[in-house]
Amino acid sequence: MYTLSPEQIASYHENGYLLLRVDQHRLVDPIALQKWTQEVKSWPQEKGKWMPYNEININGERQLMRTERFVDYHPEFKSLLYGEALGKILKALSGDDMLLFKDKINYKQPHGNGFQAHLDAPAYDHIGRIEHITANIAIDAATLENGCLEVIPGSHRMQVELADGGRISQGWEDAHAWVSIPLDAGDVLLFGSHLAHRSAENRTEKSRASLYATFHAKSDGVDLREKYYRHRMEMFPPDHEREKGKDYAQGYKIYGFAAPFSKIEEQVLKAS
Repeated sequence: MYTLSPEQIASYHENGYLLLRVDQHRLVDPIALQKWTQEVKSWPQEKGKWMPYNEININGERQLMRTERFVDYHPEFKSLLYGEALGKILKALSGDDMLLFKDKINYKQPHGNGFQAHLDAPAYDHIGRIEHITANIAIDAATLENGCLEVIPGSHRMQVELADGGRISQGWEDAHAWVSIPLDAGDVLLFGSHLAHRSAENRTEKSRASLYATFHAKSDGVDLREKYYRHRMEMFPPDHEREKGKDYAQGYKIYGFAAPFSKIEEQVLKAS
């Protein structure tokens, strides 16, 4: 079982993120990870269970963008995210036992959109103004060409200027130096919910899927995941669970400020 060094822990707190290569942590076999992801991606739409969201890609085509709240329906993913090995790493960074807050797979399919510069925390603050740690596990290799994550080291200690929800203002984004973080399949990037990050679109012909598992300290509560997804299902459910005629504009402002959800929400905001 992998143990973080004092230098790694110090680096995380200094920079706001920590990269662990697959041959270091050995949390999961990359081939198994890709197999599990294809299983989740192939699931049908069902009400009240996992949450698939769509996007309009850069070619104007509708496609699956992500699946959320899937871990409870997939034993292998559940074993990984609730496992002792990952929990040990997270506790070393936070000093507390960590509980799963949310889980999603971003598929970043061919010609899929990027994610605008943002902080994660504003999308969680209505549940509690606390710090979270996200484990970004690369399902496929993340490269400059397919839109790997970019961060600003140390931005979790900066006063980041926000323009709309958690989206970072254009002026602040342009004024700071961004660092690209390419990942091989199976690599894990750990980062906090106040770290500035973004990613470009996927301009290749292959998908670039990533698992994002977000955790919170046990001392902050034991039912935050349930509260989060209950609120999200009410305010911003997947397309197939939406009530005809109901206005989801407020939910879009909370949950959709940086992710490339279907453009329906943007049209609603422009009309309001």
